[in-house]
Amino acid sequence: MKIEECQIYEIIKNSLPIGFTLVDEEGVIVDFNPKAEVITGYLRNEVIGKSHLEILHGTTDKEACPLFQYALQKKQQTAAVETNIKQKNGELITIVASISPFFDKDQNFIGGIELFRDITQIKKLERERKNILPMFAHDMKNPVITAGGFLSRLLSGKVGTLTEQQMNNLHTIKEELTKVEELISDFLEFSRFEATEYRPLKSAFNIEEAVNHQIDIIRLEAEEKNIQISFEYPETLIPVISADGKMMERVIANLLDNALKYSPNDTSVLVKLNDWNLEVQVQVIDGGVGISEAHLPYIFDAFYRVSRDSEGSGLGLSIAKEIIEAHGGKIWVQSAPGMGSTFSFTLPKAER
Repeated sequence: MKIEECQIYEIIKNSLPIGFTLVDEEGVIVDFNPKAEVITGYLRNEVIGKSHLEILHGTTDKEACPLFQYALQKKQQTAAVETNIKQKNGELITIVASISPFFDKDQNFIGGIELFRDITQIKKLERERKNILPMFAHDMKNPVITAGGFLSRLLSGKVGTLTEQQMNNLHTIKEELTKVEELISDFLEFSRFEATEYRPLKSAFNIEEAVNHQIDIIRLEAEEKNIQISFEYPETLIPVISADGKMMERVIANLLDNALKYSPNDTSVLVKLNDWNLEVQVQVIDGGVGISEAHLPYIFDAFYRVSRDSEGSGLGLSIAKEIIEAHGGKIWVQSAPGMGSTFSFTLPKAER
């Protein structure tokens, strides 16, 4: 390097807000920046000339290091990976590292760079959040069910005659308690999706029948708002697909419920089933208030609600997205304020 290039290299390396390690073909540390010292607890002069594997991974096994794993596989692209390294005090920490192996013209490994940052605290917070949510929801569910049982006894008249006003008040309480129970169920289901990767329990699934069934369920609610629901489907019979029927019905029900919730009285909702070459597509089209462009990128995020006045947990669309993507499909929305919304999803006809 020229003197100017060396100076630029040193300035960039020492200014990086993340750890930087440069190793040779044997894994011996050639360079180590100040942020790497902070993350690992080792001073630069303690590690230069020593084995990267032994210092940070506590082993001589090259398979323990993502950089060497990629080098052995002759992968030349930069990759981001999560791994554990050992600090000077012996404590294991979790890092996310961008690794770049270097090769000569004959494809021989000649060294590499690791850029890394400590995400131990972030991973700890993620674990705590995943544990707290199901515990919180589970602890709330039992008293809610118990309270609902006592309310049902009061409403049945088994503990004495109630006045009309008392009955009306108790019905209001029961309706609100039902909403709380639904929210808790959403939290519990969402926590299960977060705790483990959702794997569909697939079987033969007639999507046309499923859509018809969900429309029949929600039709009474639609009539109360004078909303007309119509269903369009191809003349030719769509083949039965392989899907988790229970979960797919949840997706369809959620999209229909949203369409009714955000549609004014005296409007319409159209459900379309389209037969594509390798996929089937379902669209739920409403004439509701629509969604502004600022909200569209986040509409499928967990707990996201378009406004504070929105009812529900903000988990329905997030769960729907998890279900559809686990089936190998896609889900998206097209909308504009005052123009209604079209929620669409696709499912493959055959296993991929």
